Amino acid sequence: MSRHTAIITLVTCIAGSAALFAQGAVTQGTVKQHGRAIVQYRSPEVSAVASYEYSQRNHAGPWLLIEFAVQAKKDRIAIERDQLSLRTPGERVVRLAAHQEYLDDQSTLTRLYQNASIFRRSLDSYFPTRPAMRTIRFFAAAGRTISDSAVTNLDEVATGDLLFLAPTGSWPAGDYVLVLNHPKAQAELPIRLQ
Repeated sequence: MSRHTAIITLVTCIAGSAALFAQGAVTQGTVKQHGRAIVQYRSPEVSAVASYEYSQRNHAGPWLLIEFAVQAKKDRIAIERDQLSLRTPGERVVRLAAHQEYLDDQSTLTRLYQNASIFRRSLDSYFPTRPAMRTIRFFAAAGRTISDSAVTNLDEVATGDLLFLAPTGSWPAGDYVLVLNHPKAQAELPIRLQ
């Protein structure tokens, strides 16, 4: 092997290693996709998981269901309902549905929950320490208790359903982003509707 060929081979190997390292860095980032419709976000401040297996393929109606779990890694925080939103492909920000909107459309939501039941997954396995699970109660049937905040800390994961009402009556296919915007914990989880 000539010296020139050896240098080219060495440079090619180094470039290939750099490309593999860069590719590994991308897969080791703060967002990780699990299967087709579960996404996890991790940072030093927060871990969050969103599961939208039913809604990924069933979004022609007005409601979008996202199962959500979040854990603060440092301070105890209370996440307010207005700190969660969905950014559409057109960059429009859609807030969580109002509880009254939830109550007003119970027949549609009952069907949605029945159809989604076989797609539901437990999200506790995405948190390595298996902390206690605390329920997010942004929505509840008439007469039941709701809360406008959910508390989480290193020992407790807040988990529950997030419901969004389509501004146009349905959710077009595309890339959305579930956004948590708390002063001590920010997360962006990509949501792809097909």
